[in-house]
Amino acid sequence: MFEGFLRAPDRQLPWFLATQHSALTALLQSRAAGDVLLSGLVLTDIIGRLAFDLRGLGRTPAPIEPADPLDPLAVDYLVLGSRLGTETMRRQLFGDRKREEVPQYFLTGTAPDLWRRHCAMLDDVATGSSRAERIVKDTNTGFALFQRAALAQPR
Repeated sequence: MFEGFLRAPDRQLPWFLATQHSALTALLQSRAAGDVLLSGLVLTDIIGRLAFDLRGLGRTPAPIEPADPLDPLAVDYLVLGSRLGTETMRRQLFGDRKREEVPQYFLTGTAPDLWRRHCAMLDDVATGSSRAERIVKDTNTGFALFQRAALAQPR
């Protein structure tokens, strides 16, 4: 889905950032009332950074509808796991640029302590349990939000 961005990051950057903003906003809106996300502050920070980057590019993301309430561990997996991929992209695509030339979205960091806490929380979920099945299902639903967001953004 993001292969075009990786091949031509400067040309595809507005589309990529709009996709991320739309998907992550829908992900945030897909949590049940009262659910606390381990990644909550990271997620709101990322969305704010994306909004900043998009304003600078004169781009407004096309919103998508959120999913039905997702298990908080599925949301945390998607948010915290995406930080690892984003850091890899930052190094690959922007490693030779000055910090002020790198979009804010790519400067969030990986949150390794939160990732370790999240992994420990996942370890506490019994394999094969209904909760484990829901986490897998909801994670796939979250990935589908990114696909819908990518399709919703004009290139």
